[in-house]
Amino acid sequence: MIKVFLVEDEFAIREGIKKSVNWEEHGFTLVGEAGDGEIAFPKILKTRPDILITDIRMPFMDGLELARVVKAEIPDIRILVLSGYDDFNYAKEAISIGVDEYILKPVSGDNLLQELGKISDVISSRKKEEKARQKYMKDMEEIRILERQKFMHDMINGKISVQESIATGKELGIDITAPFYSIILIQVFPKEPDKIDANEYSGVSEEIYGKIKEIYDGESHVYPYEQVGDVLCLLEKADSINEIEENINNIIANMKSLMDNYKDNIYFISIGKIVERIRDVNISYADANRKFAERYMCEDSFVFCGDDFPVSGRFGEEIDKDAIGPEDFDLSKLDIGAIDIRMISKKTIFHFLRSGTLSEVDDLVDEYFESIGKEATESTIIRQYVLVESLLSSAALLESLGVDKEKSSEILGDLSETIKDVDSSDRAREYISTLLKKVIEYRNKISDKKYTEVIDKAKKYIQENYQNDEMSLQSVALNVNISSNHFSTIFRKETGETFIDYLTTVRMDRAKELLTCTAVKTSEIGFEVGYKDPHYFSYIFKKTQGISPKEYRRVKKES
Repeated sequence: MIKVFLVEDEFAIREGIKKSVNWEEHGFTLVGEAGDGEIAFPKILKTRPDILITDIRMPFMDGLELARVVKAEIPDIRILVLSGYDDFNYAKEAISIGVDEYILKPVSGDNLLQELGKISDVISSRKKEEKARQKYMKDMEEIRILERQKFMHDMINGKISVQESIATGKELGIDITAPFYSIILIQVFPKEPDKIDANEYSGVSEEIYGKIKEIYDGESHVYPYEQVGDVLCLLEKADSINEIEENINNIIANMKSLMDNYKDNIYFISIGKIVERIRDVNISYADANRKFAERYMCEDSFVFCGDDFPVSGRFGEEIDKDAIGPEDFDLSKLDIGAIDIRMISKKTIFHFLRSGTLSEVDDLVDEYFESIGKEATESTIIRQYVLVESLLSSAALLESLGVDKEKSSEILGDLSETIKDVDSSDRAREYISTLLKKVIEYRNKISDKKYTEVIDKAKKYIQENYQNDEMSLQSVALNVNISSNHFSTIFRKETGETFIDYLTTVRMDRAKELLTCTAVKTSEIGFEVGYKDPHYFSYIFKKTQGISPKEYRRVKKES
């Protein structure tokens, strides 16, 4: 129904207008009336009518003044002015205000309906257009999310200037201006990673990250986005040191409470140093990232932060820096197979090989050797190295990455021969870094191949089901068994376009084929390619192709 509000100071005329039209029969509903503009104005703001019918000459506030103030508050409202005076100046002013129709009294019910009908058609068209636009914006939300993620990534890594950060943030609805900033990194691991499928692990962490985002949805002091390696990165900002410290402690408390429902997982939080400039946010990120490397050496959930940061409820076991004693041993008599690799946490390297990145290798190795203790002897360092090598050579570990025995030997080499060449801590560090990087690089190759297969499967599913109006990022991600956010990221990385862009292209290509080669109605073509709403199909077609479906068909026939 089209909502109408009537303003007329003469009671008899107002009653006559009300009774001369069968409002509901013609698709209208009279939502209010008033005897002058001053009384009418607050009622109009409350009822938000689509059409205002107003007399031009009234006491207190006349029709033109009412039209002016109403237009300022409700720009899309349509106004029909009634006047007993055939005055050109009134008409000219009415047009300048944005009045749609200017008609002389007395007006019959038929004439009023005729004018209302013309305005109603415009309103209906506008509402359909707005509905299509809203649906389009919802469909495009994937692009907006990716744009926000890219912006946060570029800002945190110092890739854009302060001016660009402020301007781009404003465009994306992110206000990053504040006196104090800090970066917080969060990652979730399964307690028994060797028993968890990689896709299932990603799904659980995605579920947890989604709940964290829900907690802070609508909050202006913290902005979350996913970082490479299944890490959730939060930008926290505040007006004072005390406020930012309190906010960070709340993040820790919320995470701790949330994880009570995920007993099969452990989690880690790293707090970057608090900085006072936007340009220094990348310093906070680097600080948080450096400390975060220690998470691979923890058996339980842990918060990493500076000694001067007042963390409430710090949890987890401290890293045991004396786990390996400094006893000497004879390398020539060393039996690698007899080493008890339980002296080092299997999870350390397992987690790293599953989730770590090449850029984290050096930080991990540095933190790992530092954990031995400053007074460690050369033999202790080498022993640590041997333990790591033994762990890396574990068949179960490498098989979890898709590495068969032959490939494992090719990647790691002959361990017994390598040990003889390691005679210092520097050589041990260098070799462990090289070894880890080799395995990570191989893991990345496997992942790239897996992602290619996933994308090919997703494309095939889209090609076969694009007619389904219910198809979405979530439904396709579910079909390929990957979380929607992760799927969105890898789809864009592998194809160079977003999922919604790809789906729309598939649908538009088929629509253009049907418009060119058949005489099927455009509304039916829209339904055929996955759009139940013909108006929305026309909206999308014109948005992407530059012309309407009917114009496209005409141009093709004439060419």
